[in-house]
Amino acid sequence: MEQIEIVLNTLYLCIDFAMKHIATHEGADAAAGFKGELLSALKSGDLNMALMEETKTFDFVIEKIEALAEPGAA
Repeated sequence: MEQIEIVLNTLYLCIDFAMKHIATHEGADAAAGFKGELLSALKSGDLNMALMEETKTFDFVIEKIEALAEPGAA
């Protein structure tokens, strides 16, 4: 279980890093667009339909992505 938590936290930090990278190189609007498209793809099942099978898991993942800070936001 500890290894799963490490992997999940690492992937979350990778997404945060990607958003900051996008904001630095393409602007805060591009990073916000990335986050919006990512959430849309997750919610529609385009990335992984299995995510939609368990409500608690779906809610957890969506909550974590929604909680990512928008780069450049005060």
